[in-house]
Amino acid sequence: MEKIKTSIQKYWNWRSRSYCFDKDKSIKTAENWESVLKDLIPGDSGKHAIDIGTGRGQFAVYLARLGFSVTGIDLSENMISQAREHAKNNNFAIDFRIEDAEELQFNDNTFDVVVSRNLLWTLPDPYKAVKEWRRILKPGGTIVISDGFWMNYTWKRLHHLIFNLVKNIFKNDSMISARFFLSYAPFQTYLPFYEGIYFEDADAFLQAAHFKDIKSYDTSCFETNPYLKKKRMNNIEPLFFIAHAKR
Repeated sequence: MEKIKTSIQKYWNWRSRSYCFDKDKSIKTAENWESVLKDLIPGDSGKHAIDIGTGRGQFAVYLARLGFSVTGIDLSENMISQAREHAKNNNFAIDFRIEDAEELQFNDNTFDVVVSRNLLWTLPDPYKAVKEWRRILKPGGTIVISDGFWMNYTWKRLHHLIFNLVKNIFKNDSMISARFFLSYAPFQTYLPFYEGIYFEDADAFLQAAHFKDIKSYDTSCFETNPYLKKKRMNNIEPLFFIAHAKR
């Protein structure tokens, strides 16, 4: 298990500088995400929120704008470095830490809000993670999880990967695909949702962890799919969801 997480950590360390912000996709995309969080978890200066798998700290900054005292954690030290810079550029003091989402170093009932985006698919034990997230959440607190079915068909698309890499050898997208393949291919069978995850799967985890009032947020508020560039086989769009629940 440690070897798997080390490989994942190395990939995201490498990926950190080229990982796009929401606003890089479009200003509207960034505004939509911020609006979703505002709708689901109205801010309060006396409340604490944690962004699990914070990446470059986008959700953490959105939460800070809502008035929360924010903590952001990620397994990748390079992502945390980027997140600290992002928070500084936005004039927010956010507590960023390098931590494992499945084994958090926080006391029970620490946070009023837990958020996580695009993380469950890459966890070896997502159920363990969701149980941990409930443990650190205060009674009555809110959890918001977004993820999707990304169609990571690595072996099925190997010939396409090689073709595109040779054809576009100096283009960044091809290098990202190749590095992703090399990092994840050896242990993709150990990641239960490597190809992606549906709301129904997240719902099952939340129910098993004894969350209440589990609901799916209407993603039609996004005028365009924020992950449209991640098309996979047969030009099918990746599907994403936003789940929210109460402890």
